[in-house]
Amino acid sequence: MKTTISSILVLLLLALISYFSIVGLQPSATYFEDHNDTSFSTSNALKHVKEIGSRPHAIGTKAHSEVRNYIVQELQDLDLAVQTQKGYDFNNNGVITAPENIIAKIEGTHPDRPALLVMTHYDSAVHSSPGASDAASGVGVILESLRVFLAENTPPKNDVIICFTDGEEVGLSGAGLFVKEHPWARNIGLVLNFEARGSGGPSNTILETNSGNSNLIQAFAEANPRFPVATSLMYSVYKKLPNDTDATVFREVNNTPSFFFAFIDDHFDYHTALDTPQNLDTASLVHQATYLQALLPYFSQLDLNTLHAEKDEVYFNFFGLDLVHYPFAWIIPMLVLAWLLFLVFFLYGTRKKLLLLSEVTKGFWPLLKSLFFAILTTYAITFVLPKIYDSVLENANDFPFNGHFYIGVGVALTLAFLCYFYRKYAPKTTEANKGAMVSFLFLWLIILTLIAFVLKGAAYFMIPFFFSLASFVLLLFNQRNSFIHLVLGIPALVLLVPLVQFFPIGLGLSKLFISALFVILIFGLLWPVMASLKFKKAGVFVFGLLAVFLFIVAHSKSGFTKERPKPNSLVYLLETDTQKASWNTYDLVLDDYTKPYFGEKNVQMDSVRFDSKYQSQFTHSAAAPNLEVSAAEIQVEKISEQPIFTEYEVKISPQREVKRIEIFLDQQETIEELQVNGKSTPSQQKPYYKNRTSSKLLTYYAVDRDTLRLTLKLKNTNSPPILKVYEASYDLLDHKTLNITPRNDKMMPRPFVLNDVIITKQKIRLE
Repeated sequence: MKTTISSILVLLLLALISYFSIVGLQPSATYFEDHNDTSFSTSNALKHVKEIGSRPHAIGTKAHSEVRNYIVQELQDLDLAVQTQKGYDFNNNGVITAPENIIAKIEGTHPDRPALLVMTHYDSAVHSSPGASDAASGVGVILESLRVFLAENTPPKNDVIICFTDGEEVGLSGAGLFVKEHPWARNIGLVLNFEARGSGGPSNTILETNSGNSNLIQAFAEANPRFPVATSLMYSVYKKLPNDTDATVFREVNNTPSFFFAFIDDHFDYHTALDTPQNLDTASLVHQATYLQALLPYFSQLDLNTLHAEKDEVYFNFFGLDLVHYPFAWIIPMLVLAWLLFLVFFLYGTRKKLLLLSEVTKGFWPLLKSLFFAILTTYAITFVLPKIYDSVLENANDFPFNGHFYIGVGVALTLAFLCYFYRKYAPKTTEANKGAMVSFLFLWLIILTLIAFVLKGAAYFMIPFFFSLASFVLLLFNQRNSFIHLVLGIPALVLLVPLVQFFPIGLGLSKLFISALFVILIFGLLWPVMASLKFKKAGVFVFGLLAVFLFIVAHSKSGFTKERPKPNSLVYLLETDTQKASWNTYDLVLDDYTKPYFGEKNVQMDSVRFDSKYQSQFTHSAAAPNLEVSAAEIQVEKISEQPIFTEYEVKISPQREVKRIEIFLDQQETIEELQVNGKSTPSQQKPYYKNRTSSKLLTYYAVDRDTLRLTLKLKNTNSPPILKVYEASYDLLDHKTLNITPRNDKMMPRPFVLNDVIITKQKIRLE
């Protein structure tokens, strides 16, 4: 009876610590309850979000101008002198547009020192996302934090520049324009950038720097934000992913370091029509505000010249200790110490007969089986789900509405496997328990060794390992008090449990197998606790049943509803040269909205891949009626002709309300020089067109009906080069002749792709 009660208490404590390791990462929505002139008001920030993020406001739209006017007025109401900066930016991904940044400055008492830049973007994703989280939430946090900062009336030593960038969603264009052309950009010492890649969850802190991060981390710790979610693991993972923010431009062009803050949960809302003020998690906005409330006063006083460093640090947040950090130089000594201590205790245990080699050998078998079946099963789940559910197949974010339940299924199945393969281990099987822990520690040492050379930011995983090693020593000497071992396991729970859900949310549900791996690794670090539990055989049934229950819940939420609409797409494409028109879609599964336009056979009439996050291609095409659509007027002039190269000037004049132009040129054509509207790509980088991997030449997001002017210097070939010019206008649903039936309330426009557009295609011979 005593063992039963002890097991129940341990299980409850395990559950509570795991729960608080996740929910304790961020403040509650009511954290800023008291409101006066010098305190942050959540309601004020949310008011800004509602004003900005209640309708789509992508660059070049009427709503975009209205949002810009609103922000300018709010800054002027704070008695700040506001300026806008507009001009063309041509980036090294072949995107050109004319962003209009909103800029203000709070002058410091030491204007000779580097300035602090506080930044977010105010445009929403093209074309149907209201952008409440991404990034109206950032605008709201900054505007309200500025009000508080100014009300406190403490003069900053550094200039504080506020920049609401434009065109972030189409290629970081506003940041590019500011960095390359605004005089204030030359003397910025640090950027604080606010972002979102979902509509909820804790806000993660990520660094961007070309040099070491040690001084940045030290300063961040001294600023003492109340709820830091900052780990060098995220820093290392981010650097390996092809994701950029506005802050990236400052780092690449001016070597300016930055912190950026982003929440990523509820990833299914990202860039969709569901990114509304109603779906924004208020606690996530509050979490963003806690960062700026601490960092703005601190960095406005600190000499930002001191932030550059040569060395990196490992860092992580922990309850009660705020931010823990130490140099990368400690990683190898700590790894060597970990191996030495393990080998010392292992050899001591075997020589003193406290550890039996036969039990150590047996201990590897259940671990290997657990790893094999858990990882294989969770991988199989994510492989099969798209074949069963359209809601998974059609989710462009790789994290469906019921994704959290699928994570629960994966975790429950992994625990069921662990309980099954370790069901014969009990408090009385002392020698077997010791042997089993050796296998867990050995696996951990292999992983830590790989981390030390491949993913150094995750080196803080050594901290819970050392605590587990202490637990192993106690187990060696037959100390089986599960509560003592649980205390030693707290670092593992606090540091690693949040990662169980982070990876499939941040990297996509297809990475669910990583959650299974982390569950096994945590189980191993807490093995003395797990071995003492009485209910492992029952756990197989309980966790198996829980997995079934969670899958049933996920199944019940797999259909499309008003709250969980199906993304779909429809595109009208007219080839003006042949007068052939086609309907096109990116959808894998046709629905009531798209079926009327497509037959049973999948006929591809154009294999074009327009600029998009995933370089998507049409999945279905069908013949469409011809429309009277005004194509662009295109003029070609041969400027100069040399033995090797010929230079052309191409003028493209839209004759309708075009929002986007895509231009393609055969990949085999050699481009020596390219200018668009007088702009070249950044001089710091090798031009993208020198090493094209596709026929895409450039993408233009039109702000005004301006003429697009290209100057092309091409290597001479036997036949004239041919440009393919696609013009897109977002008026498909408004076209009276086509009479498109509107989507029902269980549908929404597909994100990330050209959608609801009328496109004209023209071929232009350069001769």
